[in-house]
Amino acid sequence: MVQEEKKAVALEVPSDDPKPKDEKKDDKKDGKKKSAKEKQEELSEEDKQKKEELELLVERAQDVDQGVAKMAIEAMVKELKEATGSMTSVPKPLKFLKPHWSTLTEHYAKMPESALKHFFADVLSILATTMQKEGSRQSLKYRLAGTKEGITSWGIEYLRNIAGEIGVEFKVRMEEGTDTKDLLELVEEIVPFNMKNNSEVDAIDLLCEVDRAQTIVALCDEANFTRVCLYLQGLANFAATQADRVLYLQCCCTLYSKFKEYPNALRVALKLNDTKKVSAVFAACTDRLTQKQMAFMISRRKFNHDFEDDDELKEIASGERLSQHFISLAKELDVLEPKLPEQIYKTHLENKSSVAVLDSAKQNLAASFVNAFVNAGFCKDELMTVADSKWVYKNKEMGMMSTVGSLGALLLWGIDEGLTQIDKYQWSSDVNLKAGALLAFGLVTSGVKNECDPAWALLGEQLEAEDPLLRLMAVVGLGYAYAGSCREDLLENLTPMIVDTACSIECSAMAAVSLGLVFVSSCNEEVAQAILQTLIERQAVEGALDGTWSHFFAVGLGLLFLGQQDACEATLAALDAISHPVGKYAKLTVEGLAFCNSGDVLHVQKMLQACTEHLEEGEAFHQSAAVLGIALIAFGEETGTEMATRSIDHILQYGELTTRRAVPVALAILHLSNPKVLVIDTLSKLSHDADQDTALGAIMSMGLIGAGTNNARLAGLLRQLATYYAKDSNALFMVRIAQGFLYMGKGLLTINPLFSDRFLLDPIAFGSLAVLAHAVLHLKNTILGKSHYLLFNVVPAMRPRWLITVDEDLNELKVPVRVGQAVDVTGQAGRPKQITGFQTRTTPVLLNFSDRAELATDEYMAVTPGTILEDFIILKKNPDYKPSVAA
Repeated sequence: MVQEEKKAVALEVPSDDPKPKDEKKDDKKDGKKKSAKEKQEELSEEDKQKKEELELLVERAQDVDQGVAKMAIEAMVKELKEATGSMTSVPKPLKFLKPHWSTLTEHYAKMPESALKHFFADVLSILATTMQKEGSRQSLKYRLAGTKEGITSWGIEYLRNIAGEIGVEFKVRMEEGTDTKDLLELVEEIVPFNMKNNSEVDAIDLLCEVDRAQTIVALCDEANFTRVCLYLQGLANFAATQADRVLYLQCCCTLYSKFKEYPNALRVALKLNDTKKVSAVFAACTDRLTQKQMAFMISRRKFNHDFEDDDELKEIASGERLSQHFISLAKELDVLEPKLPEQIYKTHLENKSSVAVLDSAKQNLAASFVNAFVNAGFCKDELMTVADSKWVYKNKEMGMMSTVGSLGALLLWGIDEGLTQIDKYQWSSDVNLKAGALLAFGLVTSGVKNECDPAWALLGEQLEAEDPLLRLMAVVGLGYAYAGSCREDLLENLTPMIVDTACSIECSAMAAVSLGLVFVSSCNEEVAQAILQTLIERQAVEGALDGTWSHFFAVGLGLLFLGQQDACEATLAALDAISHPVGKYAKLTVEGLAFCNSGDVLHVQKMLQACTEHLEEGEAFHQSAAVLGIALIAFGEETGTEMATRSIDHILQYGELTTRRAVPVALAILHLSNPKVLVIDTLSKLSHDADQDTALGAIMSMGLIGAGTNNARLAGLLRQLATYYAKDSNALFMVRIAQGFLYMGKGLLTINPLFSDRFLLDPIAFGSLAVLAHAVLHLKNTILGKSHYLLFNVVPAMRPRWLITVDEDLNELKVPVRVGQAVDVTGQAGRPKQITGFQTRTTPVLLNFSDRAELATDEYMAVTPGTILEDFIILKKNPDYKPSVAA
């Protein structure tokens, strides 16, 4: 029998999971869904019970019987109040009631008007915090429809939610013109609760939203007023309008006065630039030591305050002690020995392959300036104050004038000794030496008030001198001597010089600048009218406003409105009448100075817009004023400074040549005596720029950002530049000036106009630096021309960066202090540390730009608690001090 051939049969063996792959994926998803659902359903027994109870309460709350409904709502309230949850989870009752939100709101809508309905509205207001649609403000709607009782019993988060909705609703109603009384009633209930529960920031925010910030004064007590004031001062920097800013600061001033912290009240009054408030603070204070401390503060701000017959306070505020204490500090730090310009240049470190071709007169002039800046305030040097000095005669013409003028910086604040040393040049037959003496008289008295009024006696008569140079220097000297004094006799004598077309335009322009400095921040109408009048009159004469000096009328006009914001509007409108390009320059200059240190974003945008136009080089000069305006407005506010630096960087990349030339100066204004590495690198690159004006401006700016800091990085870069520009006389001259700035006062001085923990601005210092900044914009016709005396505008801004502690008799007292980086503690809970990374030193000490100091001993205490430790501080013995006994 033949066997049949067997064929292989493929048998299908079932796998573990006979479903296709796609189905498997779906199953996995279903499994996940199921497990999630199961987990959701897998509530603990306790939670299930709670859920059922709440569902029952929702049913009972809709009961026809009002008694049953009321009991159900009360039970719901109890559940909500007793519920607890972690920081990241919603309390269980709110979670379980969420599905019933629409049922409850529909039932509420059907309910007849009754007490129960109001009570029910309260509960809905609570539920709405987590259940309402965003922006519907239902929580507030139900609260207003409710009982209006017990709002504070629901806790701080609920109050924050309601406060936010009140702010939005208030704004809407104000726009519509409807009544806001019910909202204000809620505010009156929430704010006191916040104040009692250490939530001052929330309270102030809510009051500011409903335009009731002033009511915070009545709600403060001794425990919380400091935190309230600190927060209001922070808010003032970001206020939407000038009126809001003033209101917040006035609240601070009132609070500090109420709790007898008079130095802090004075700080705020000075910030407001309010003469009446300053007088009121002095009148309210009866403690003699506190009055003396405040007189030191008046001296630092150079504020024009009348002490009437109080000679002791007058003497403290006059600043006559500055020279004596400065020389004492120099002895303490062993820097009294005069320095020669060669020691500053460190020429032995420069590359000898390039031999300088700077003509000797220009080299000597640079040396005169460097010598003046480095030895400023020390009252002795090796060139000018030595017996039978012949240094003056190594200069030519106007160089001789500036060299004699440099005596004013060397002898700064030392009026008695200074006037004697300068006097011999006053009687010289050489008009340049005589003019230099007039300049020096003005400089030596800068920032110091003297009973004898020597500057006016010496300079006043020269206003009518026949020689135009003497008239010019008398005008400039008076500006330095009486900056910020608002003296009427100067107004009478200098105003005719602004308007008089017989005067040289330089003399008229400098008269405008000097009056601008004398009446800085005062918004004086007479001076403003005189400057506007001369601009309009000169416009009619062809070519009268061409050239450099017409731009300085704009600077003088801007100084009058320095920091006064909207007060300049009428002047800006009047400037529209000037069709000459100077009119545009003046508008931007006045606006920049008026909004300086305000951080006003809208005005920064306005300046940026002015920079974006593409114009011919001759027409576009006003754009450089706009670049400078950005820096002036953003100055002093950390975030604003960073943003402005970025914006200026864009101008550098994409802007026209005119705007690029202003960039280094703008960077310098933003970082005066505060050399940041990134800014140093940017300026270092620009100092090699193909455009000479940009390069020269960058070199000057390197000096300004390093002024008085002895920064080693900048010193090295400037030495390299001295070699690089060895054959360019102008550039080498600027390098030397920058080196003089860097080592200003041998590292003891600063030109940054911010002080008192960077809260206050010295308008005289800022104003004079603004004049210098505009001079740098016209570098070749001013500083590198015959008007190098404009460099002395840095002198009124010079100030020792010290902390000196004195005892009750105003004698120097050595105490240990901690000096470290300042930390912003605004709005922080508790008592956080105000400095970080500190070192303990013994006074007197030098403070850098962002440093803050605090006492490191309990043996002494500041005369007033909370005083900022800066400049002169009076200390008294601590009555509770117990010396620690050594083990």
